[in-house]
Amino acid sequence: MPGRETSKYISTTLLLSLALMLFSFFISFKFPLKLVSFAALSYAAVLINRSIRSLTDLKRIRGRPLSVNLFMFYSFAGIAGGASLSFLYRWHLDISLIPGSIHLFVIVAAFIGSMEELVFRGFIQDYALRVNGLFSILAGTISHTGYKCCLFLSPAAESGIDLGFLALWTLLAGLIFGTVKHFTKSILPTLAAHAVFDILVYAEFANAPWWVW
Repeated sequence: MPGRETSKYISTTLLLSLALMLFSFFISFKFPLKLVSFAALSYAAVLINRSIRSLTDLKRIRGRPLSVNLFMFYSFAGIAGGASLSFLYRWHLDISLIPGSIHLFVIVAAFIGSMEELVFRGFIQDYALRVNGLFSILAGTISHTGYKCCLFLSPAAESGIDLGFLALWTLLAGLIFGTVKHFTKSILPTLAAHAVFDILVYAEFANAPWWVW
């Protein structure tokens, strides 16, 4: 029975990851191929819904409850970490470390980053933890990296991005975020970091880029 349970957790994790990758790969296509994306996202939603059977399961995505002191500490650490990563990213792109302007799109950018954390580090990593800690970190990281890469690998995408850099950056950041999530047992540090990172990276975007639907 334990072997069957482990196999179930592994297979569900892989199926969910694949569904999210199919969603990102086909979302840029026109109809009728875009329907593949919607079908994949619907299947991912079914898998997540089947795994959340109680309020306790839902709370697991958030992680352990935090005291006021821990909440403040994790928030500050996440903000500082996200800002540091954004400076490194902007330095690599050879643009000013501090955004020259801030547009309202940053609200959407922060929301997208937060949702990615809730799905990949919140749900997938926590679900895969039923197998073991290492598998959970790798599952959340590889799923997120695959999701990002499939978005820009799509033949329908208007991308001039360095895919190798994107994959390496997402993988390394994901391993750091996944490790932080595992040891803090809270989604707050990585959620704050991802939101701040996206705010500082996309601050100068007046409109949503093509990969935001």
